[in-house]
Amino acid sequence: MDQVKGVCGVRHEPLVTYHARSILLAKAFEKIVFEHIPRAQNEEVDHLSRLATTYYDELLEGVYVDIYEIPAYEEARSLPVLEEPKDWRTPIARYLVTSQLPESVTEARKIKNRSFRFYMYDEELYKKS
Repeated sequence: MDQVKGVCGVRHEPLVTYHARSILLAKAFEKIVFEHIPRAQNEEVDHLSRLATTYYDELLEGVYVDIYEIPAYEEARSLPVLEEPKDWRTPIARYLVTSQLPESVTEARKIKNRSFRFYMYDEELYKKS
């Protein structure tokens, strides 16, 4: 509870992604309140915590347990960014996608004038015909 409120940090590594996801989801609400409920007053959580340490053959009849080996939420892993070799097409493509021009006035003018002959499709630069 204190981790979500920002009072203290998350120490257990597998919970870091869940913490980040909960903070992100909380921002989607106009108002959200986190309230600590003591275990004695929360029977469902108490049963779940006992279930985690119970042998499955000791479960009551009619109680079924599904075990998931994969996490409920997995953060996308970042990959190293590979720089494409820069050639004459790079500044034109950059201008068409982001409207970003070089600082050099003459170079910017050159790219702007040449860009009218090209278009971007599926992240590829094509020449108009």
